[in-house]
Amino acid sequence: MSPKVTQAYKEEKRAIILEGALHCFIEKGFQATTIDDIVRHLGMSKGAIYSYFSSKEEMYIQMADDKMNAMVENSSEDFKNMPSAADQIRYMFDRFRRQSLDEMRKWLAFHLEFMLYVARQPELTERWNQYANKALLFMQEIMEGGRKTGEFRSDLDIAAASRLFWSVRDGLALQFMLSGKETDYKSMINEMEKKVFRYIIG
Repeated sequence: MSPKVTQAYKEEKRAIILEGALHCFIEKGFQATTIDDIVRHLGMSKGAIYSYFSSKEEMYIQMADDKMNAMVENSSEDFKNMPSAADQIRYMFDRFRRQSLDEMRKWLAFHLEFMLYVARQPELTERWNQYANKALLFMQEIMEGGRKTGEFRSDLDIAAASRLFWSVRDGLALQFMLSGKETDYKSMINEMEKKVFRYIIG
């Protein structure tokens, strides 16, 4: 009788595969990376990898989803000590400030390449939208909380405010994708934070 595989073992193996895939994606780019590249890097059989993931696209989406889930979970835990919606938004801007420009560029390049790929693969669009909607819903809950407590404008469009928040972050990241200094990037985050608050407070 073969030994029983525990859930903890499966989760550990899954994490190892994703870590190896991420290494290959960053080194060669998403589209240039093949399953064989990941197999060689990990020293695992192709069958072992396919027993956890059906494709490199699934690996990518799972990586992005795991990262998003961790952000939501960690932030929600920290929010327990932040009853103010305004403080929660300041906390999110502070998360952006703590991420180095080099780290931001690495992850943005990673995401942009996959987004361009998804644009040509309609069957993946829905999976990507599920991931992206988590970020919007997370911010909508904060905005709704601030509107209910009177911290934010009573006529605040929650959906628009949530998109504004992420658009500011993503747009700024794109502007600094290829050039710009760390100090200028952090300074612009500060300015964008002020503008977002002017909009949601009124």
